[in-house]
Amino acid sequence: MRIFMETEISNAELALLSLIVEQPRHAYEIEQVIEERNMRSWTEIGFSSIYRVLSKLEQAGWLSGKMEPPKGRGPARKVYHLTPAGKKMWQQASLQTLAKPKREYSSFLLGLDNLGALPPKRAQQAIQTYLKDQQATHKFLSQAVEEHPMRENFYIGIFFDYLLHQLAAEIKWLKKLNERLEKQPKALDHKRRSE
Repeated sequence: MRIFMETEISNAELALLSLIVEQPRHAYEIEQVIEERNMRSWTEIGFSSIYRVLSKLEQAGWLSGKMEPPKGRGPARKVYHLTPAGKKMWQQASLQTLAKPKREYSSFLLGLDNLGALPPKRAQQAIQTYLKDQQATHKFLSQAVEEHPMRENFYIGIFFDYLLHQLAAEIKWLKKLNERLEKQPKALDHKRRSE
């Protein structure tokens, strides 16, 4: 059974639509929410691209922007509202990302492919550096979850649970890889590309 129609929408476009589904927002408010939620650590949305992406979504008919008077001091701001077509696109794209997420290839796979041609000690150091980085990220994210004001929200809990489980699985695998490299450091020397 098909639950979505194939759509072509970038992660940045879907991220902005998602924020506007929650409530109408102006560009600066969108930037603030992105920062508060630390969204740049898990999706591609650059600060400089927000206005460009909003303009593109408006031209596509998925958003309508309306100048609204300031609340208090400051200039009038263009507040973006979701159109019916935008809501339909957001829903289709969200379902598509759940059913058939785009495969993102990590540059780490290229590093693994070249592992046998690298100096053993330096390769192990690189793996250990990545392991420590992932452990620090897991610790940071675990603390962020504990402090998140909406951590009891069922759907936010699912989101963080997924991220933490992915990190935990990668950390476990990296530890095993590190152990294997320590037990067989000479194996790296014998698997040179030139042989």
